[in-house]
Amino acid sequence: MTAVNLILADSTTRIITQRVVSSWAWYIIRAAGFVSAALLIGLMLSGIGQVTGLTYRFLEPVKAWALHKAMAFALVAALILHIGFLLLDHYVPFNVFQVTIPFLSHVNNGSSLLGMALGGLAVSFGIFAMYGVVLLVASSLSLIDSHKHTWRWLHYSSYAVVVLVFLHALYSGSDLKYGTFRAGFIFLFGIVLLGILSRIRRSGSLKDHDDSD
Repeated sequence: MTAVNLILADSTTRIITQRVVSSWAWYIIRAAGFVSAALLIGLMLSGIGQVTGLTYRFLEPVKAWALHKAMAFALVAALILHIGFLLLDHYVPFNVFQVTIPFLSHVNNGSSLLGMALGGLAVSFGIFAMYGVVLLVASSLSLIDSHKHTWRWLHYSSYAVVVLVFLHALYSGSDLKYGTFRAGFIFLFGIVLLGILSRIRRSGSLKDHDDSD
């Protein structure tokens, strides 16, 4: 390796190190956000798979439920990291109220739809989704055995949570504004949407069957 190559490698290493040091909170926010989205998609698909029976082709019912529960806890942990480190990041400053109360943030990242800025609105979508996740996990821990009918109806709100997360991810940050990552995320959402439609169709079929009985 020539001296020029050594100098270039050293310079590149320093630039990367400086960027990581100055933006470490940003990287954790983004990583936790993507992990949260992946876990939510996994939860949706595994939950739908348990209803339709597809999941049980790969896992025993007890193991499938344990995995579903573990992913839910991991999702909560990832959300805590995602939201907590927003308060530590100085690039786009947030306070406690702006990450817990919808419509208080007016961040503008350049995202728009029909000429309307969507940055602040997308942050609010994320806050609503956060409360939705907390409601879903809390109800699963406290109501699934004692108030199963209530738990089931609350669980239907997970469909709205997925849509809110999808909009939050597309319009609140810069990673999914364009390019391959955006196309891939939209593709994943399409898969989840197909699963939701399959679940709704199955529910309708079961209801019709019960009515005919």
